[in-house]
Amino acid sequence: MTGQQIKYVRFLLTKAGLIDQKEEVVLAATEGRTSHLRDMTHAETEALIKSLGEDENQAIKGRMVRKVLSMAHEMGWEQDGGKVNMDRVNAWCQKYTSSHKTLDELSLKELPAVVTAFEKVYLSFLKGL
Repeated sequence: MTGQQIKYVRFLLTKAGLIDQKEEVVLAATEGRTSHLRDMTHAETEALIKSLGEDENQAIKGRMVRKVLSMAHEMGWEQDGGKVNMDRVNAWCQKYTSSHKTLDELSLKELPAVVTAFEKVYLSFLKGL
């Protein structure tokens, strides 16, 4: 692992809240071979960076999904009990997105366009109040 990769992995570990368990994470990534970042192979390093990056991507995706659900809630797209009507949200996503997928099926690349489109619907709703 290069010095630059070590810095990047430490950054990702800190961001994920795992810096205190760095040795355990490295042991798991190397299948118990080492607990030191500098002793990791290129393949192990790439796999660790990818897995930590996926966690970050999931967090970003989660924030975008929650934003859509929050706007749906504000517009009254709810079921009995106050929960967001996911059937309605998913039907909207399938009808008005180019990929015709449900909200959970949308990729990280597709979500920004969906959030922007849903924001337009939300702003239109607010203007109608």
